[in-house]
Amino acid sequence: MKSSEFLKTQAQNGITVCSPVTNSVEQASISKQFAEFFTGLLDTGDWPPRWYCGNWSDFHGWLYILSDVGIWAAYFAIPLMLLKITSKIIGTPFYKIILLFVAFIMLCGLTHLIDAAIFWWPVYRLSALLRFVTAIISILTVYSLYKKLPLILSLRTLRELETEVAKRHRIEEKLSSSEFLLSEAVRISRVGGWETDLSTTRSSWSKTVLDIIELPSDHSDDNINILDYFQEDEKVRLADAFMSSISDGAKWDMELMMTTYHSKVIWVRTSGEPVYDRNGKVVKIRGILMDIDKYKLTELALNKSLEITTKNNGQLKNFTHILSHNIRNHASNLQLLSSLIVTENLDEENAELFGMIQNVSTGLDATLDDLSQALKIKESIVDSEILNFATTAEKVLNVLESDIHVNQGRIEYFFEEEHIMFPRIYLESILINLISNAIKYRKPNVSPVIRLSTYKDQNANTVLECTDNGLGIDLSLHGHKMFGLYKTFHDHKDAHGVGLFLVKTQIESQGGHIKVESALGEGSTFKIIFND
Repeated sequence: MKSSEFLKTQAQNGITVCSPVTNSVEQASISKQFAEFFTGLLDTGDWPPRWYCGNWSDFHGWLYILSDVGIWAAYFAIPLMLLKITSKIIGTPFYKIILLFVAFIMLCGLTHLIDAAIFWWPVYRLSALLRFVTAIISILTVYSLYKKLPLILSLRTLRELETEVAKRHRIEEKLSSSEFLLSEAVRISRVGGWETDLSTTRSSWSKTVLDIIELPSDHSDDNINILDYFQEDEKVRLADAFMSSISDGAKWDMELMMTTYHSKVIWVRTSGEPVYDRNGKVVKIRGILMDIDKYKLTELALNKSLEITTKNNGQLKNFTHILSHNIRNHASNLQLLSSLIVTENLDEENAELFGMIQNVSTGLDATLDDLSQALKIKESIVDSEILNFATTAEKVLNVLESDIHVNQGRIEYFFEEEHIMFPRIYLESILINLISNAIKYRKPNVSPVIRLSTYKDQNANTVLECTDNGLGIDLSLHGHKMFGLYKTFHDHKDAHGVGLFLVKTQIESQGGHIKVESALGEGSTFKIIFND
């Protein structure tokens, strides 16, 4: 049956059918329309089902109905999934917007469901109300989305998040590696930490502390009292330090002997300090326990060895003084007896022998003087003072003035570093020996030229340099014995081999050292490196 024929039949039977709206009908007031709208919200008497309104073919009608039902089904499934997601991210700043979207989508789905139902159940008032509510929720959703738009736009992209995740993975790997190295360092160095919470009186210990005490792995932390592993007098010291830390905020650091769980006596180092809250009140005491047994035993052994060495050095020093004193007495007596002998009464052969004896006696006395001076330098502590190189050099040159004048010597000096902290008597002695040696070992018929200078080396130490144009020294031949006592390198009547030995002894007694650069026939350069 055609729709037009059906409508005509329905009209003949007194059933309401679609009809055009005419302007001649008098409209009721707004308030009456409002009341009639809600009182007749589910009233279907004013409209026929949609099948009866218009010219619907079966295909067209069911296409419309099935599309609306499909849209409603999808709109109903999407909010269910969103609600499932929001239950996991309640703390997200977009939680309320998601709920608005859920309401918006469900209402949109209901409008489509009602639209499909109107083909049989013409509740047009309910449909209009539902669309109005959907419009309100839609506007609220748009407004909320607009408010959150800056925050949404500030969110990082997926690529940025992937980069951040990769960066965090690398950081976590580094932290894991650092944590491993730290734990290994703690294990190898045998240093453990501990902490006592004063509010609960509960203490916690690191695994290394338990290893130091040699407690079994199944031992309960609640039963640990570290004081039980110390002797009585040391218990008192530790308890006093703990109480002082609570009352006065004092720290402590002690080396004590501990008896472990297996009765092994070891040396440990224990330290502690207070931890304050925001109000400045001590709330915790924390510190370390370190196994120092190996190092302490080594230290005690070294101290004992040093004590024995010091005692032996003292005995050796006394022996040296006694030996020097006794030999000097014999040498003095020998010289005295030699002076009493009248050589004119001796025959030629005995006079010659006596002359040899006198030479030996004089040499022995000079040797004892040199040895005595060297011993005094090594044993004595001479006070240092700030010295001016130019002033000290002028004083030394005044002493050597006649020797320099006779040999037509020329002294040049440039002191870039003007001062040095050094014993005055030693600096004067060093300059005298270096300058006098340069004059003594000059080239024949060549006026000696001596240059003195000071500067800083690469190690920031002050260097005194003395350069001459003298005979020079074959270091390949004499370098190993350069500064030995009584070592000479030229046939000179006044060469005794004592000057450079004294220079070396004096500079080394103050922590410095001496170097030499020389070649035969090309002069020498001596460098005194001070220990600034």
